[in-house]
Amino acid sequence: MNNLTATSSPHLSGLEQPAIKNHDVSLDGLRIIATLMVILIHVSATGFAQLAPHWWGVNTYESLSRASVPIFFMITGALLLPRSHSVSSVLRRVWRMGFALLAWSLLYLAYNKYKVTGLILPDLSELKHWLVAIVRWPVAGHLWYLYTLMAAYFFIPVLAGFFRSSPLRLQCLVLGVWLIAASIVPFAERVFGEARAFIDTRFFYIYPGYMLAGALLYHHFKMSLKGLYAGVVLYLLCSAGTAVLTWYYSKNAATNTELFYEYFAPFVVAASIFLFCVVRYLAQLLLGRYPGIRRAMIFFGNLTFGIYLMHPMVIWELHHNGLAWNFTNPWLAIPTVMAVVFVVCGVITYVIKKTPIVRTIIPG
Repeated sequence: MNNLTATSSPHLSGLEQPAIKNHDVSLDGLRIIATLMVILIHVSATGFAQLAPHWWGVNTYESLSRASVPIFFMITGALLLPRSHSVSSVLRRVWRMGFALLAWSLLYLAYNKYKVTGLILPDLSELKHWLVAIVRWPVAGHLWYLYTLMAAYFFIPVLAGFFRSSPLRLQCLVLGVWLIAASIVPFAERVFGEARAFIDTRFFYIYPGYMLAGALLYHHFKMSLKGLYAGVVLYLLCSAGTAVLTWYYSKNAATNTELFYEYFAPFVVAASIFLFCVVRYLAQLLLGRYPGIRRAMIFFGNLTFGIYLMHPMVIWELHHNGLAWNFTNPWLAIPTVMAVVFVVCGVITYVIKKTPIVRTIIPG
């Protein structure tokens, strides 16, 4: 179905974009949509705490966007599971991601120091504390993805061997059990208390399941126009389910619950699968009708990793200057701020990627 040579690179992750002439542009579409959704989540987040007026705007945008990070993992699986891997290729990916993590962690720590003290550079004793903090935990919330991705790089060869050598029916069986064990069972435990299955499901975790799902859907599933309509409806229904259940379990609680926003929540898992298929098909449909948008999608897809890495900093600066989720009606304010953040981060990323040496802090 797809040209594996054109879409493969030894350094690829869901957010990284290689400079390859004939790569699959539909993956750029997925990266762009997922990145916009991540920004939407983080713009909306500060308005989630209380059921205040216009809270439904926050809840709706949050619910529509929960497929963002799962899609990044699905892209990673689609690109890397068909490949063969070696010790050097794995260590090279981990090094590149680790270097970016260190660089951006230091930037965020310097930013926070500047906002508090007006200074940027730490003294030697403070730098030691910074390095310990980076090793122990993400210094900015969204950087958790890089920690997880580095761990995933060590496990991907296992999944890749299974994907390349196993029959499709066996892959589907394993994926089905994986999603039940990593989504439905732990979710039921969180909602209803202890929920024992006939097997110990603690072996499974949701992120490898997303990578396997991405590889299976990308390489074995062909969508039709009718499937597109069904996929859009099902994605919207799943997002609506997330929003309604979040409201229902929050309205009488001391604090609003984010349980239904979790990446293992069944509605989020289903929405991610449907959106992955829908966006790929739409991108291919648009390219067939408007070939000129190919360059635009490649251009913006190439900026997504940098946008992801720096967007919280830009959101904070905009917030301090009055451009937050509630500067006007949140239904309008949230997507407006999202668009501003995407453009500002895109411009900065473009400059960084054109600057020698400095561009190494953005892999891809």
